[in-house]
Amino acid sequence: MVSTPHHEPESAGQSEAPELSGRNVVDRDGTRLGKLEQVYLGPESGSPTWGVVRAGSRQRFVPLHDAESEGSAVRITASKRQVRSAPTASADAELRPEFEGRLSEHYAGAPNTARGSVLSVRRSRGALSGVLLVLLGLWTGLVPFVGPYFGYGFGSAQPWSFTVDRLWLCVLPAVAVLLGGLLLVPTGNRFLASGASLLALVGGVWLLVGPSLSRLWGTEGVATPIGAPLGSPAMWVAAQLGFFFAVGALVVATAAMAFGRLTVRSVKD
Repeated sequence: MVSTPHHEPESAGQSEAPELSGRNVVDRDGTRLGKLEQVYLGPESGSPTWGVVRAGSRQRFVPLHDAESEGSAVRITASKRQVRSAPTASADAELRPEFEGRLSEHYAGAPNTARGSVLSVRRSRGALSGVLLVLLGLWTGLVPFVGPYFGYGFGSAQPWSFTVDRLWLCVLPAVAVLLGGLLLVPTGNRFLASGASLLALVGGVWLLVGPSLSRLWGTEGVATPIGAPLGSPAMWVAAQLGFFFAVGALVVATAAMAFGRLTVRSVKD
């Protein structure tokens, strides 16, 4: 297949390509690659197939088959590493079939040199799970101290009352969940992201089993270190769910899902 540049009058779909020319190009992880100087259209489809990006003094060919428009930028499905190692040639009016074949082979990953490191992962892979874990961690850490304002909690009805039991049962798991979420949101490292999701997972498991285990560490046999629930029986149930069991289940489900997604290497990694 021979592709023709967008300025060829006989090319079909001519109105689509000029909108791409001159726009910034980012790779699949959002890293800026340069400005799109030239666009090649397929002779039959008339849609963009390849583009030429100016990165400093060098010109790089990038695939536009599955590119997406994101505001003033164009996101391609290739990585920066793939673009930098792509075959080079002068940006002629037409692409030679043999050169286009080399480009297609390169971006398809046939030589297995275009894929990124095993440890690299798209930042978007764990971002949503990380944000949810951050919110759950904040809730877990704050609700024991703010809940008494609304008659919602255990033990003392005094807000911001700190005890060692609240430290073990609420604050520490909250720190684990919050830290796991904060690490998970921005990272592009598979090992760090997996560790962050496991840290949050441990915090969620402790929220589920901690209240039951805490009944064994009383000084006079079986006890309830966290204190009796405040309010009516309905509030007792709501407090147990909102402090421990429902929140713990959400944390475990979110962290486990994130860990599962991060341990599988996608074709886009």
